[in-house]
Amino acid sequence: MNIERYKNLLEQLLRFVYCSVMQNILYLFKLFAFLAFGSIAALAIGRDLLHTLVSRTIDIVLFGLLFFMGISTGQIPDIEQQLALMGLQALVATILVITGCVLVSLLVSPLLKKISGDSYQRVKESGSWKRFKTPLLLIGVVLLGLAATLYTDWFNWFDDGLISILLYVLLFLVGMQLVQNRVNLVPLLRSPLMLAVPFITITGTWLGALALPLFFPYTISESMALVSGFGWYSLSGILLSDLGDPGLGTVSFLSNLFRESASFILIPTFAAMGLGAHYSVSIAGATSMDVTLPLIKKSYSDTVVPLAIIHGFIMTLVAPLFITLWY
Repeated sequence: MNIERYKNLLEQLLRFVYCSVMQNILYLFKLFAFLAFGSIAALAIGRDLLHTLVSRTIDIVLFGLLFFMGISTGQIPDIEQQLALMGLQALVATILVITGCVLVSLLVSPLLKKISGDSYQRVKESGSWKRFKTPLLLIGVVLLGLAATLYTDWFNWFDDGLISILLYVLLFLVGMQLVQNRVNLVPLLRSPLMLAVPFITITGTWLGALALPLFFPYTISESMALVSGFGWYSLSGILLSDLGDPGLGTVSFLSNLFRESASFILIPTFAAMGLGAHYSVSIAGATSMDVTLPLIKKSYSDTVVPLAIIHGFIMTLVAPLFITLWY
């Protein structure tokens, strides 16, 4: 009976992983398709036309996305109650994971700089206030959206589908801007960064998880499973709950949600500090190909876009495999 039960469970997990992989491939295709459509549109109308309009529209759409992300976070059922019950464990796990990614990024930085040059570095702005004005503004937009949905009824009509629409519009505009700015993406597509940054993300995340049992009564395997969603909070919570541990699933959900939320603060902050894009992309985890992509693009150069998308796709691909493996 037990053998048959585990066999059925394994078959269900394999079907789940297969469906997740196919959905992610389709999703990745859509992301690249809108980038391509934007590039084609820019070539069709001329590279030097609408340049200022596209740049300003990108900023407007980005602010809209961040505002609605704050609203979406605030609309998660019982989010305040969940934060009160298990928020501390999730918060500590998030801090450890982000610290691990930063430490590994720091250790690997000299090697990445040697093999990739400064192409992944952001051009620093002069003046301390000017460097941090944009991060503070972007953070404020997210917090404004969160407060609006928690303390008012103005956005009860909101649907998460609007975020997807805005994201596709933004990718279309980014595709136009890549052509208008005459950005050559081929060198980055061939760069070791494409595999090095996922390595940083996985290693740093697991390094942080190793310290979690020092603070809470988790085993190593539970800690690893808890953080292996790499920011994909909906998958991690559902999968661990389905595997028979709803408590761990809830903490995993919150931890990965906090990781995504922290990325909105840390990505522009790291960029303002002059840190390489691999710092920001690694902490973003699976979200670097969609939710945090606009912020990564704005905080760094246009050439980082394919790195962020491919990194996010790889992390999304391995997340269900690692969660089930560790659990």
